[in-house]
Amino acid sequence: MSSSGYVLRSHTPSPQEYHDIRKAAGLTPPPLEASIPALAASWICFSAFEESKLETEEKPPVVAMGRVIGDGALFLQIVDIAVHPDHQRKGLGKEIMRSLVEYIDKHAPDAYVSLVADPKGQRLYRQYGFEDCAPSLGMWRSKRVKQYRAAKKAKEEEAALLVESGSS
Repeated sequence: MSSSGYVLRSHTPSPQEYHDIRKAAGLTPPPLEASIPALAASWICFSAFEESKLETEEKPPVVAMGRVIGDGALFLQIVDIAVHPDHQRKGLGKEIMRSLVEYIDKHAPDAYVSLVADPKGQRLYRQYGFEDCAPSLGMWRSKRVKQYRAAKKAKEEEAALLVESGSS
């Protein structure tokens, strides 16, 4: 992919790049120390770069990414589809999904591939053959994510109180 001004490569970002792209895309940023083994366990990862910056910068920033984790044969999960807000609506999410699905189809054609999709992302994933798990429902558990969400909510409530008190 380069006609759109971006280049997609099989590339695992550094822990800092991983943290930064997730945070910029509105996903829960991971702790750097936990990112090292997490990224090392990636089965495949694709990253997108601005073509012009690949030519001019020694370490151009990752502007989008997506990766697959799993056993490499029967059970895979697509995770971390993240596109920096400055680069959204340019086809990067679709290109990353297409590349991941093609890679899976070639290297693990018998795999059960799952993902968790926010409502706004469900339309994208359906384009690649993903279906709802009904009647099953996805479930999750993460102390870190719950703490992050609680802190974020507290900051938002505090900001709303400040706005209210300033307008009265």
